[in-house]
Amino acid sequence: MRVTATKILIVCAVAAAIFSFLADDGFTKLGSLSRSLEQQSRTNERLKDSVESLKREVAGLQADAREVEKAARSELGMARSDEMVVIFEKKDEANEKSR
Repeated sequence: MRVTATKILIVCAVAAAIFSFLADDGFTKLGSLSRSLEQQSRTNERLKDSVESLKREVAGLQADAREVEKAARSELGMARSDEMVVIFEKKDEANEKSR
């Protein structure tokens, strides 16, 4: 009698373990969540690098007026009051506009 109860208990425990691994909320979901966590960690690292780069750029702009002028000229197309900005269109763009 005691041996049969032990065998039944072992069979039930094995069945429960197998069911928990194969169920939707079991082992499969754990693997999916683990992959998702790894991907999010990589994304976070890239974003941290980007933030550090931007912090260095801000510090450079705050420290050097020439850097501010350079950024204003290249990114915003700004000029001094005694300068004139001339913008040349590429040949392909001019042809597209005329059509």
